Amino acid sequence: MHRRSVWFGWLILGCPSSGPATGTEADTTGGAVVTATSGGTSGGGGSEGGSTGAGSSGDASEGGEGSSGDSGGASLPCDAPANTPGGPDPFGGCWPDATRTGIPAGTTLTDYDGECTITQNGTEIDAKSVTCDPLVIRAADVRITRTKINGSVLVEAPGMGYSFAISDSEIDAGPVQGTDDDSGIGKSDFTATRVDVYGGKRGVWCEFACSVTDSWIHDQAPDPTGTAHESAVRMGDGSTIEHNSILCNAPDFPPDAGCSADLTGYGDFAPIQNNTIHRNLFMATTGGACAYGGSSGDDGSKPYGDQANNIVFEENVFQRGRGGQCGYYFPITDFDETRPGNQWIANVWDDGTPLPPAN
Repeated sequence: MHRRSVWFGWLILGCPSSGPATGTEADTTGGAVVTATSGGTSGGGGSEGGSTGAGSSGDASEGGEGSSGDSGGASLPCDAPANTPGGPDPFGGCWPDATRTGIPAGTTLTDYDGECTITQNGTEIDAKSVTCDPLVIRAADVRITRTKINGSVLVEAPGMGYSFAISDSEIDAGPVQGTDDDSGIGKSDFTATRVDVYGGKRGVWCEFACSVTDSWIHDQAPDPTGTAHESAVRMGDGSTIEHNSILCNAPDFPPDAGCSADLTGYGDFAPIQNNTIHRNLFMATTGGACAYGGSSGDDGSKPYGDQANNIVFEENVFQRGRGGQCGYYFPITDFDETRPGNQWIANVWDDGTPLPPAN
């Protein structure tokens, strides 16, 4: 059983780049019409928190910054139990699920025929089916909307002036490869809104300066080799993680593969800092905890484990799950309230009971 990851972080390697050349929006004709049940699951393990595990796209709208519980302004009824994907949240909306994220129903997708490394500033990709693993962004202000990505999309490193925004889209990160970071979205300088992400070793890696909002992150790929330490989201420096349904439910494979937590953050290469985690649904996970607080390794076992700072958990909801702890051992671990700027504010169990932090 992959429970030791509560105590030990995983050294995540960088992604290799794709081939050179410029990227522009493809203009191929013909394509498939997305329905409310299109898309698929990655084959991840069963959830202990009542998730259906469906990786389908649904009735999200085009572009825009949707409000909590809505899909780009199109109000949908909450059609699941409270504090589950698609069910009522405590804030007057609904939690993200397949019908509130992903490609809007009725969208016709055509094949993307651009390059897998985008170097043209302002490139727009809309209503495409992209098969690039990864789709590398080496340009500023790239915009991806209403698109299915079979693979991953990423800015490789911070401080290069590159950036992208992805919304109302679906990402199937595929199997665990063992050759890159296997994240559906990464690693810096991006915004993701109403995205349905599944597969890979990790749904989202917010290494630096990124935001994830109103998205559904779930069903990581299984790793029969027994090596991958998996999560739904990994935070680093400068993450805003706002109103998402977050689930790590990859199955355990001995000796070491499976979920660490829904949300991780390890001080292996830099301090975990400047992260806001607000109004998310942390679903009961197959991992040891539902969330890491940034101070794992503060006993000296990680170079930056004792330098976490300015990490705010506010108004998040944690499912109890079958074992009553959200994770196998705890809801939250390695959160140090004594570190500068760290705050734990009004986080609750899914029944509304206040949830204290744990270090």
